[in-house]
Amino acid sequence: MGRPERPLDPTAGPVAAFAHELRVLRNQAGNAGYRELARAAHFAPSVLSTAASGRRLPTLAVTLAFVAACGGDRGAWERRWRSVAQEVRTQAVRPAQLPPGSRTFVGRAPELAAAARAIEAGGPVLVTGPIGTGKAAFAVRLAEEVAAHFPDGQLYADLGNGTGARTTDDIVRGFLRALGVPAHLVPDDPVHRVDLYRSLLAEHRLFVLLTGAGTEAQVRPLLGRTARSQVVVTGRARLPALEDAHRVELGAFARAESVALLGRIAGEHRVHAEHAAADAIAALCGDLPLAVSVLGRRIAVRPEWTIAATAARLAGRERLLDSLGVGDVHVRDRFTAAYEGLSAAGRAAVHHFGSDGTTPARIAAALGIATETAEELLESIVDAGLLRRADVAGRYAIPTLVKVFAAERCVPPRFPDRREQFPYPPGTART
Repeated sequence: MGRPERPLDPTAGPVAAFAHELRVLRNQAGNAGYRELARAAHFAPSVLSTAASGRRLPTLAVTLAFVAACGGDRGAWERRWRSVAQEVRTQAVRPAQLPPGSRTFVGRAPELAAAARAIEAGGPVLVTGPIGTGKAAFAVRLAEEVAAHFPDGQLYADLGNGTGARTTDDIVRGFLRALGVPAHLVPDDPVHRVDLYRSLLAEHRLFVLLTGAGTEAQVRPLLGRTARSQVVVTGRARLPALEDAHRVELGAFARAESVALLGRIAGEHRVHAEHAAADAIAALCGDLPLAVSVLGRRIAVRPEWTIAATAARLAGRERLLDSLGVGDVHVRDRFTAAYEGLSAAGRAAVHHFGSDGTTPARIAAALGIATETAEELLESIVDAGLLRRADVAGRYAIPTLVKVFAAERCVPPRFPDRREQFPYPPGTART
């Protein structure tokens, strides 16, 4: 004997009432089990039981197969189903959770075109890049450009760069609420909650943005096999184990993009009048979008400042990062959080960055470890957003402001016993 069905309140809404009527029909037909009905309906027992669960309106095909297996009037039930479907559509919630887009967004045309092609091909899109390259702003602009393809709404969650501030289950619950699922119809089992979320992705045309992804485990439950909805993920980590993802990598701006951003924020007339000084500011920022944006906002609220004077002050400061903060946004804070999230070995490696970049061999020699271990260490720093792979194999490029940040920490911290930090003795190769 199967488990008793979950009680239904037929007054809880049109879907619950419809499911209750299906149960009444089944009871009038002799209360056959779902396995027995499946043989006549040619749908799996789980599909038929879900149709009568009241969690969501079943498809018309499933409804008519259920009704026929119970000897009901297909024509009458089709009219009833269409009436309920219309009522559900009228009551449907269209979530609009994305953060506001930036009116000062510039550049990234090739990357936006690549991401749009990936969306057309289907499958999740992963946007990666070092700290401050504008990954979230890029994803929001992408959402704006493809909005017409996803008319049922937008869902958004910040995954916190793997810090675990919000659990996957918290996010799924929030998404279900945003999609109008009543609390009493949210499954008790976390796995079933994910199943319901994925079913809604398949039934609707939704754009889902997940920012700050740190691990594959955070992302996988929030993906679904659907050609209707789109999931875009941003993060510093490259998530190599994430299957079937289209990857878009962002780097520093081209100089023209940096100057254009400065003009959008501080005033195009000011930048045009002092173009050389604006170019110098972009160079000092290493063309990092976040840094250029911060300085642009500082200049914008100080109309008495000339861009040339600002550039001169920055060039003469030993602690450039002191100037790269406005309000609650500070470039140094972003770097510090990533640096402190590294292992002790990773932090030690940062102190051995060279002005021309670095290599596994250099780090291996400095720390007395195997070259392969050093390479894995550098890869972890790439995923923290403090380093990027260079165009030459075996070399890593250090963003301009990360060099400044590393120089501030010129006195290395006490480095614990290497045996606690590395899985292999110094100088040995990994097998």
